[in-house]
Amino acid sequence: MTTFRFLAALVFAVILAAPGHAQTVYRKDLPAGEATPTNGTFSVRFPITFSDVELKAEDPPAPPAIVRMVTGLDSNGVRLSATETPMLGLEPRPMEDFMAAMKQRPGAAVSDVHRESKDATEILSFALADASGGYFFHIVRANKTQYLQVIQFPETARAQAVAMRDDFFNSFKITKP
Repeated sequence: MTTFRFLAALVFAVILAAPGHAQTVYRKDLPAGEATPTNGTFSVRFPITFSDVELKAEDPPAPPAIVRMVTGLDSNGVRLSATETPMLGLEPRPMEDFMAAMKQRPGAAVSDVHRESKDATEILSFALADASGGYFFHIVRANKTQYLQVIQFPETARAQAVAMRDDFFNSFKITKP
């Protein structure tokens, strides 16, 4: 469970753009459009300017955690992120554990939970609201890799985030199995 909590915290820290781990910015301020992270296995349509980032962190004795990400922040404070985390050497925990970890934030409330299983792919989507604003999460797990799309927004930009959500989440494609 410690490794899972570390990985969940790492991914959430990356989404919030917190420094502190080995971070490589491959490309910055790319125009809106199709986005694929360097060395990544997915693409997603980004409606705003974005950057291509990789984060590596150590948590011995587990293998290094690698997160490949495309992320952008618009002028209204809406942040979109799409990450890829290979689950090398880890026995994956249920995706609901990530949702449960996010619910532990002070004042957090989860809603709109949707779970789907298709072929060898698992999908979990949910919304989270807390004192800092709102989040829409879309988790896809396939081929020993976890993909996470997040829209983070202040309450004043909720309508904008809702308008972006379906197109952003539905544009996700795994490009390399």
